[in-house]
Order: sequence, then structure tokens, then C-alpha cells
Amino acid sequence: MTWIRTIPFSEADATLREAREREHALYPPEYDEPVRLVDDEEVAGIVASHSLIPEALHHAFATFGALMSPELPLTRRQHEMIATVVSVTNRCSYCSASHAEFLRRVTLDDGLAAAIRRDYRSAPIEESDRVMLEFVEQVTRDATRITPAHHERLRAHGFDDRGILQVTLIAAWFNYINRVADTLGVGRS
Repeated sequence: MTWIRTIPFSEADATLREAREREHALYPPEYDEPVRLVDDEEVAGIVASHSLIPEALHHAFATFGALMSPELPLTRRQHEMIATVVSVTNRCSYCSASHAEFLRRVTLDDGLAAAIRRDYRSAPIEESDRVMLEFVEQVTRDATRITPAHHERLRAHGFDDRGILQVTLIAAWFNYINRVADTLGVGRS
């Protein structure tokens, strides 16, 4: 559900249909099946919330799809850990639930997904991932406090500049999408 009108895919014109198909083609297979607890094709979800402006839908979600490319340094597991931590930090219940589920699908580890959603600091993850998630949390809470020391810490844990950029862009994108979801009532009553 959203608090604005949306256009269901079944009623989409050619422009909206093309935008949805082009952005969806960039997504990993874990996204093929909606998270039924929070999303339904006929109940507006986050993609449908953009349906009144197909060009914005395409560009916003194609950006996200491009950031998940297997050609980039981060793993699918890391993508979903970032998405979950940003969403939990922002208290975005729709995205927290969705991306914890996508993390579970990627890892096939219910315990890990639940631990990341509850508190990544106590989750059974490698130190490099913990450092990455600390960075992501700081970006989310107050990016003005990021310094070169944060980048050096990431480098010391194996992230090159391309990886740092990818972490930053995924975190920033989720800060955007969390605000859209909560402002438009996606997944809220």
C-alpha cells in the first residue's frame, strides 16, 4: 500500500511497462519473487510508488540495479547487508523486512539475516564486513562526519577505492529509498 495513487503493472502503458522491465532486468534472481509479507504486485510496493513518473522509476531503480553488478567489488551478501543496516538505522520497516529477507535468500542463513536486522555489531560476520557496516551506519546517521580516516580504515580491511565508492553509493541510495518508502507510506497502514 502507498498513500498516493499508483499504477499496477497490469494497467501500465508502454512507457511505464518498458521502465519496469528495463530496471527489473538489472536485478539479481533473489528479487524475482516478491517478499509476500511486505509486497504484492497488486498492492503498491516501492517500485510501484514511482509509477506516476516512469522516467524517475527507471533511473532510480536502474541505478540500484547497476550498483549490484557482479562486475563490481562487493558480493550479493554485502549488498543486502548494507541495505538492511541502512534500513534498520533509518527505522524503515518496509525495507528492513524486505532486505533482511533478500539477505536470507542470498545466504540461505536465517540466523545471519535475523542477526544483521537485530544488530550487525553482534552478528557472526567477518571484521571487514563489520567495518563496512560501521561506515554505512555513519553515512546514514551523519555523512558530514565521514573523514579520510574512515576511507583508510576500509582500505586497511581490503576495500579499494572502487569498493568504497560502491559501498557509499548503495548506502546513499538506500537512504533515498527509505525516505521515499516512509514518506509515501509504502508498507505502512
